[in-house]
Amino acid sequence: MTLNSLQLQAFKAIRKKIIYCDLEPGKKISEKNLEELLNIGRTPIRESLIQLRQQELVYTIPQSGTYVSKIDLKAAENARFTREHLERQIMMECCAKLDEQTIKILQTVLDEQEKAAANKNKRDFFAADNLFHEICFEIAHRQEIWSWLDDHNTHLERFRWLRVITSGLPWATILEQHYRIFEALIAKNPDEVNFLTSVHSHMMLNEKEIVVQRFPEYFKKN
Repeated sequence: MTLNSLQLQAFKAIRKKIIYCDLEPGKKISEKNLEELLNIGRTPIRESLIQLRQQELVYTIPQSGTYVSKIDLKAAENARFTREHLERQIMMECCAKLDEQTIKILQTVLDEQEKAAANKNKRDFFAADNLFHEICFEIAHRQEIWSWLDDHNTHLERFRWLRVITSGLPWATILEQHYRIFEALIAKNPDEVNFLTSVHSHMMLNEKEIVVQRFPEYFKKN
């Protein structure tokens, strides 16, 4: 395996652990510990940490060490705002381009998300949640925009994960909204798709205080 592929593997593995709070916000991390955790050499670990700094997932204090950044709610809200306004347009484009094959693909993803909910599998549920949206971007031929958003919404992703694991915030709400969007897409109703996408995006605003109260130590104090 080349250095570049090892570096990408290390980056994805560390990023995933930060998103899922396996490496908790505020936690001190070291190249040595990450090397042992991932069984990957020091150089790709070091290179991946540079990339993670660019995504504001880690930061370094001179003569102290490297730390996982706390979640910045302002950055998360800006990412939510950007995603909402892009996604509303893209979902309407998806509405126009949806066909029988892509309907089946989206239905499969929703089935998987419903199965994950029934099994109380948090990570599978979260992954299916993201996959539903990503496939809609692909149907609209906007995969590049999804990739760009994915690189710039790390604070939002961590918030969304905490929402999934916060007791009292039912997963059924997310699933129900996905099904309503799906039905509007099948009906080729762009106005309804636009409205439902906006409602779905505003979940963060409605539930922010509950999540922050549950995990206060994970959030940056502004």
